[in-house]
Amino acid sequence: MHLKDHLSLLLLAALWGASFLFLRQAAPVVGPVIVATVRTLGGALVLLPLLMLRQSAPRPLSVLKQQGWTLAGVALTSTLLPFLFLSQAALSLSAGLMSILNASTPLWGAAIGWVWTREPLGRRRLLGLATGFAGVVLLSAERLHGGHASGLAILFVLLATFCYALSVHTIQRKLHGVPSLTITTLTLGITGMALLLPACLGGLPATAGAGHDLSLTVWIALGGLAVLCTGFAYDLFNRLIARVGASRAISVTFLIPVFGMLWGTLFLGETVSASMLLGTAVILAGTLLSNQGAVPVSRTARPIHFEEETR
Repeated sequence: MHLKDHLSLLLLAALWGASFLFLRQAAPVVGPVIVATVRTLGGALVLLPLLMLRQSAPRPLSVLKQQGWTLAGVALTSTLLPFLFLSQAALSLSAGLMSILNASTPLWGAAIGWVWTREPLGRRRLLGLATGFAGVVLLSAERLHGGHASGLAILFVLLATFCYALSVHTIQRKLHGVPSLTITTLTLGITGMALLLPACLGGLPATAGAGHDLSLTVWIALGGLAVLCTGFAYDLFNRLIARVGASRAISVTFLIPVFGMLWGTLFLGETVSASMLLGTAVILAGTLLSNQGAVPVSRTARPIHFEEETR
């Protein structure tokens, strides 16, 4: 990897780590549905011009017509459910803890590949899965026992990561050959349009009052989620895969918790405990082991959310 690629990897991890900071700032004020709606519609609007400029064939509308139901299913598991789950979890969990639990995505990916595609798992990968999930359980139990988190919120994050991993395997099996920029833009657009009506009907939660809590910080958080953490970051990730391959780009997983905890400490005053650092190390060690020898993701049907994936 060249210096440009290393810098891109760091920038990507910083952006996806910041997504948990932005969720913590915006979700308690405007609510999970509005956050997910703004994030997906904003991300789609950022990517649409890039798709029009770069895409030659197949045309997005043609893909939508031919693979509409498959894209709807992918949208459900790659954006709609995960973004709602994470936004809901952000009402009570710290940014640092969410970023750590988010690192379990590749563990779910390996487990789903084993069950769904019969991808073989050797002793090392099985040990990695056991280690990673043990780290999740121990960290969750410690935070629950200490009163620092709710069980339902932790479950929401884990469900989001499971959905991310499931969407990756669906894309590999059902949308092979479709460029990832096309898949990302269309699924974000589908999710945004599906959430638009519920967001409008639901309105702002009571915590927003008459609008006096809609501070500049909240607007920046919403804009950051849509433009930087979704539109720009997904395009950066796809271009990084094109240059260095999926196996190297997946290393962003190991950096996201670092930035998630860093931003939470700097901007939200969160405390990083020794148990959080230990849990991070155990989960990432399991992730590394469980993905050794995994079947590489193709360049035309690759993961679209790593932040979230590894996203």
